[in-house]
Amino acid sequence: MIKNNKMVIGGISGLVFATLWMTIGFPKTIFVLLITVIAAWIGYLLDSYHVDLSRITDIFDQKN
Repeated sequence: MIKNNKMVIGGISGLVFATLWMTIGFPKTIFVLLITVIAAWIGYLLDSYHVDLSRITDIFDQKN
């Protein structure tokens, strides 16, 4: 069992960040991280205000 979860999360985050930086460059990496943070924030807001997205999913689940 892993005792220190924050250390593992930090290590994995660092690996992902370094890989992105080396493959797509620094500005694009910052853009990807910014979009990820914004999407996580929107998800947090939708969850905290109990927004029901079932009507939207019903649109995509309709059969012709």
